[in-house]
Amino acid sequence: MIANAKAVAHGIRAMLYVSGESRNKKHPERITHICDNFMLQGMDATGIFTEMKFATMNHPNIKNNVIRMEISPAMEHTKDFTLEDWQQLWQDFAAAFDIQEIRDKDGKVVSAQTNISGSKSSIWLHEESDSGIPHLHAIVSRVDENGSINNDHAIHLRAQRAAEMLARHRGWATAQHIHETNIPKVSADCMEALRELDKWSWDGYQERLAAKGYELYLRKDKKEVIRGYVLPKATRNSRHRNLGRGAT
Repeated sequence: MIANAKAVAHGIRAMLYVSGESRNKKHPERITHICDNFMLQGMDATGIFTEMKFATMNHPNIKNNVIRMEISPAMEHTKDFTLEDWQQLWQDFAAAFDIQEIRDKDGKVVSAQTNISGSKSSIWLHEESDSGIPHLHAIVSRVDENGSINNDHAIHLRAQRAAEMLARHRGWATAQHIHETNIPKVSADCMEALRELDKWSWDGYQERLAAKGYELYLRKDKKEVIRGYVLPKATRNSRHRNLGRGAT
């Protein structure tokens, strides 16, 4: 399980994207609304963002007004998940995110505890169009329901640690464990597939990897430039390799 978090200024664009209302989202039918917190239910993306914007009105100097998050559990752990299971996953992740107080090597607090559990948020489930791999998207207000600011210092590290804590608590393989276990074997298989090619091509590479039990799914950006690929194995394990910044 892996996770990422970033405070952003383009909150309305992020909200349109995660809800599937953006024209840049090619497969809105692969998006499921999970929950909204501390807001009226059934609002569209503009209504949700307006609610979050109201929450920050007493803090006009906040430039990055929402936190954008992505949470990606391994596919085999969530294949039988219900809507309630996804809701619980978000609640557990938010709690693990909030409980942390991050300090530097000298013991100085660089990121105080947050309260995203007590903040307006909108949570959506996306499935990748080719592989079907699910991941949660969350848009969270920078200001909680008590009027306090959710700090954004080192939140990428906070998200990674929250994912690790939650994976261990649920008995799932952590990102570090998957990396240590799978990468040497996957790398060897990929290098062998490359050596078997007479000349480079994605089709040839895909064919060689298929013979080794992998299915190659290309990840492209909005300009159809290949940024990475996913290698689900024929077994229950999933392997990932990146060529650059992958699409979400």
